[in-house]
Amino acid sequence: MSSPVELWRMLGGLGLFLFGMTQVETALKAIGGRSLARFLQRRTDTPLKAVGGGVVATALLQSSSVVSLMVLAFAGAGLLSLASAIGVVFGANLGTTFTGWVVATLGFKVDLEELVLPLLAVGGLLFVFGRDRTMQVGQVVIGLGLLLLGLEFMKGSVSSLTQDVDIERLGELAAWQYLLFGVVFAGVIQSSSAVMMVTLTALHADVISLASAAAIAIGADLGTTTTVLLGALKGSPSKRRVATAHVLFNVTTDAIAFGLRLPLLALVEGVGITDPLYSLVAFHSVFNVIGLLLFVPIIKPFASWLGRRFQVASPAEAHYLPDVGAEVADVALRAIEEETAHLIARVVAQNRLVFSPPLPMPPGRLPVETSDEARDEPERFEAMYDRTKRLEGEILRFATRLQRQPLEEAESRRLSQLLAAVRDSVHSTKQLKDIRHNLQAFEESSGPRINAYLDHFRSVMGSFTSELYSLRRAGQPHPAPEDIVEIIQGVHERHDEMHAEIFAGIASGAVPEVDASSLLNVNREVLNSNLSLLWALAEYHLEPEKALDLKRLPGTS
Repeated sequence: MSSPVELWRMLGGLGLFLFGMTQVETALKAIGGRSLARFLQRRTDTPLKAVGGGVVATALLQSSSVVSLMVLAFAGAGLLSLASAIGVVFGANLGTTFTGWVVATLGFKVDLEELVLPLLAVGGLLFVFGRDRTMQVGQVVIGLGLLLLGLEFMKGSVSSLTQDVDIERLGELAAWQYLLFGVVFAGVIQSSSAVMMVTLTALHADVISLASAAAIAIGADLGTTTTVLLGALKGSPSKRRVATAHVLFNVTTDAIAFGLRLPLLALVEGVGITDPLYSLVAFHSVFNVIGLLLFVPIIKPFASWLGRRFQVASPAEAHYLPDVGAEVADVALRAIEEETAHLIARVVAQNRLVFSPPLPMPPGRLPVETSDEARDEPERFEAMYDRTKRLEGEILRFATRLQRQPLEEAESRRLSQLLAAVRDSVHSTKQLKDIRHNLQAFEESSGPRINAYLDHFRSVMGSFTSELYSLRRAGQPHPAPEDIVEIIQGVHERHDEMHAEIFAGIASGAVPEVDASSLLNVNREVLNSNLSLLWALAEYHLEPEKALDLKRLPGTS
């Protein structure tokens, strides 16, 4: 065959390999992505566990890029500490060498023609006739078949191309040129595994030497850092810190590997690995292990050092959403949950500002777990209200993006609850905003009876706020439904007492006609505001059924 035909055969094989790998990654992410996300969240509390989690996750998903981008999302959402996120990314570097072992074994030691067709047949049937999980398994099998078929094309084309390529000329290239080729190739196709496949194919056909192949492998390892860099380019400080850690780890590890590549290759051969293909993948694994031995002992101080970098204030009102994407549903939902708590805490704080001077800060704990932002000296109500509305908009925009993703039923229900909590919280502060002008008029009034009513309203709001801060008891992660019911009943009782008092004043003539409507309106809106905030807390803290049962109780609406 002519050289151009073989070149297209080689490129077609590369395309099939990349497409097959993408299919495998996509299907495995759908099958086990959520479980893997939970695994990384729960089992990465120490540096060694984090590294092990990164190795396992990458070996399962067959993509260090997918794992690294997932970790960026986790770190941005606060689900992984910076030290844990760094450990997982370091482990992913070693995990990606698993693909090289598989390709070296199956791709060059097994008759692919006997393996590819059964894989394509079984995978195609499962994908076409299966449903849900079975269809995804079929997608994995098809992907493996295409991956191996692409490798077979590559092997055949490279063997033919060697007849037209002056191999001695390739031997004249410097090691740094092979290194640069690996960096650029991996950066362009965003896959070190694919670069390793091409390199193994060339090594198998004796197109390049083992030392040259090792230089390409080092370059590919460095080139994949572009994936994380691109993912963090416009991200939050947390994302930039993780990306910086990834780059520093790879640059250091790859510089050592490049400087010691000949001694390391001799070491691999010295332990009995003489097959060039296995020597290359063993070398790839060894220099990543060396990097882990250097960095794992210093992960915590390294994370502390990085934590002092990239201190850039975010212009967004949201604290957690700018750091994550909506692609990983589990992480995105957790971020919305954190942001909802942030919004509720802000509403609790700003509702204290409806009176002048503001109501005092009560003892106890906020009814949601969040930062201490709400305990800071608050700004003016109007400014805080505008910021809260912007925060609501940011949450809703993010939730809309999340709703485009495939969600489990429990996730969809939880998202609906959180959006209801956001809506009720904003209603609570909006109802108080609508009576601000009435309260200001009462404050400017010289009538002693109006001043007494104003003091009564202050007392009602003060009692309600104190009850909110005692709602979540020490050692109790969530308020008990009966405690919320008790506060709701107290809110109704205070409203009814005030209502009766206002009507008594109207009947006696102590309340001027011009003020009667305003007083009744303020009393009603204070009730509605407090109830809305309690509904928000019920939606946030309770199971959907319990929140609905609470709303159905007599005297709670």
